[in-house]
Amino acid sequence: MTISRFFHAFGRLVGAILLMGQLGAQPVFAQVLSSGEGRASSVDLVEAARTLSMQDAYARALFLYIRSNPAVMNDQQFYVGLVSYLVSTQIGHDCHNAFANEFERRDYYTRAFQVQPQLQQIITGKKIPQRFEVSYRVTTSEYDFQASSLPFGNIRSIGQQLGRMIGSENAQGCAHGMLQGTNVDVQAFPWRFDVIDESGQPQAPQFPFVRSLQLGPADARTLFQQFGRQLYSIVAYQVVAASDGSHRVQVIATDAQLFGLSDTAVVRVQTYAHPSLSQPNYLDIASQLTVRTERPPQQQGYNAYSHVPHLDVTVTLQQDGFRAVATGVAQSPGTGVTAGGTRTITGSAAVGSSSFIMRMSAPQLTGRVQGLSDVPGAQRFLTVFGEIDFNNVTASSAPILGQAMVLQVAADGTLSETQPFPITGEFTPLQASAQAEPDTPTANE
Repeated sequence: MTISRFFHAFGRLVGAILLMGQLGAQPVFAQVLSSGEGRASSVDLVEAARTLSMQDAYARALFLYIRSNPAVMNDQQFYVGLVSYLVSTQIGHDCHNAFANEFERRDYYTRAFQVQPQLQQIITGKKIPQRFEVSYRVTTSEYDFQASSLPFGNIRSIGQQLGRMIGSENAQGCAHGMLQGTNVDVQAFPWRFDVIDESGQPQAPQFPFVRSLQLGPADARTLFQQFGRQLYSIVAYQVVAASDGSHRVQVIATDAQLFGLSDTAVVRVQTYAHPSLSQPNYLDIASQLTVRTERPPQQQGYNAYSHVPHLDVTVTLQQDGFRAVATGVAQSPGTGVTAGGTRTITGSAAVGSSSFIMRMSAPQLTGRVQGLSDVPGAQRFLTVFGEIDFNNVTASSAPILGQAMVLQVAADGTLSETQPFPITGEFTPLQASAQAEPDTPTANE
């Protein structure tokens, strides 16, 4: 099947003219078309593939699938789907403005076939981590004195979700819109991968622990007094793309730790290690960490992150195995009348091979925070769920990607939290000039 048959809706005469022009002139592929007005016209497919972050679960699964099944790149319908996906990663939700007209669309897709060898080379040489981590927060239920059991009332993942499928709904919808009116079978492209566990069953290997802890009354009391009713977990998984041509991804839990976290201490409560695939490795965070929260500009009078407190914190972390404690200062913003200042904060963190969870106590959290009611005697903490942005690590900085929530603990133990909001920041060595450029954490390779 030829590209002209894909776009038969434009008319055979137009197709013949365009294809003859392409074949006769043999132009070098140029992403910016002189007659193009749509957003897709400026998308450089080669650069889009080169810079596509492998921290995205779907992108990782797709590239692994192509690597395992290289012949799919010769399938023109598959390739058109791949081009549509790469375009969608660059133009976001603005797919209705991808092309100004049908001629521009046909011209773009026709030219896109000229960079097929370059895309194949990029996908083959891409460094794709096959291990990733998921952070969980666990809210406990009432302690059962009869059975010495502490049930988990709610287990929720933060950041990267792990469900029964890995997909890209926005990219699929974008492709449908861009290819509407053509003969391209958009559904033939793997817009989703079914997740199977280690035994091959179609279900995600989610939280690897049982749903309760066996604790004596004294241990449970200590746990509540020091950490409250919320525990945390970092779980490492290994992903394997199916090589039989089916759209399946095998995900296997390899390492995990369940811990209690306060602003001054962290204690491991339980661990899990795969019998053969376990690769225990801890991210080195014995350095300075800067965390910032920024309120996005309001749009049409509404700010989706209006609950975000201002926070500009720099802490120094001292690490011992998976545990770390932090001391530092927070910059208090001025009000326009009063000047800003600095205040001391404390925190603690637990780390995985590339991720960390940190809890901080900071004066800024005592002010008005939308979503939390003022409760006399309540404590507030900032819980940060972060991971290293290994695509942009340099000798002097390791940027982080992550989310944070403000947690309020009332005197009676009642918990309330804000919705997660994005944070920015980076780890910086204490003596950056004396440090060699760090490698990507080995557990991600």
